Amino acid sequence: MKKKSIHDSLVRIQELPTLPTVLVRILNIAADPDGTALELGQLISNDQSLSASLLRLVNSPYYGFYRKIESVTQAIVMVGFFEVRRLALTATAFHTLRPGSTRFDHIQLWRHSLAAAIAAERCAYAAGVPVHGCFESGLLHDIGKVALDIVCPQEYEKVLQVAQKGTKRIRAVEQELLGVDHAEAGGLLGEHWNLPSSVTEAIRCHHAPEDAREFPELAALTALANYITYQANLGEFSAPVPAECPRQALELLNFRGNPCEDIAFDLENNRARIEEFIGAVKSDAA
Repeated sequence: MKKKSIHDSLVRIQELPTLPTVLVRILNIAADPDGTALELGQLISNDQSLSASLLRLVNSPYYGFYRKIESVTQAIVMVGFFEVRRLALTATAFHTLRPGSTRFDHIQLWRHSLAAAIAAERCAYAAGVPVHGCFESGLLHDIGKVALDIVCPQEYEKVLQVAQKGTKRIRAVEQELLGVDHAEAGGLLGEHWNLPSSVTEAIRCHHAPEDAREFPELAALTALANYITYQANLGEFSAPVPAECPRQALELLNFRGNPCEDIAFDLENNRARIEEFIGAVKSDAA
């Protein structure tokens, strides 16, 4: 399958999941510094399925509240506006972005994506960079793998088979067999879905943050977060070749030291909580 046909298919293909209106609005609230808890609460409350998912998550062992949370408003009070926004975004994204083939380990992809979202925020804090969209970009950075798996399942099955031999990174195999890698595919899908341009660019450049032109810091944070998940044994293991440290990302963020080891250690220590979260959302999204 040539690159041009992949590009065309990513725009046209009807089998790709449509982006729910609620997810678009959550992303818009996340991108808006003036977005309010009231606005988010009303949005979630108007969606029965999302409300149920959110309440299941806040009542899971991940949070360990001693009493049951029974409303979206109460959830916002207990865990906070930003945490509820993250939960709503994650639950909706996981439900929407389900890979097409049976060989693709979507649970592993969710685990990696959630870990990358958490790592991106921690990288931003470590760098002293108040960049909006860190969590969103980390969470969605690998949507191109889902897109390619749905657009060309037989060809992507071959990609996985070759990559899992462990001699090449999956991006290189994608380029060789499909003419496009998952970063570019994710960028095309982000454009097709009208995701915020900052998030779309971070998705497209999460393996090459130096190529970002509009929001280089966000792309750098996403690239660094992706790398850190592998150091914490929370990578997306389509291919076992170790990830390389994105030195350009460290330079773009003006890090004097290297925060990767500390953040990876923290992520690894919180793996049990990440697993609890995945378990809570899996029944809705699987």
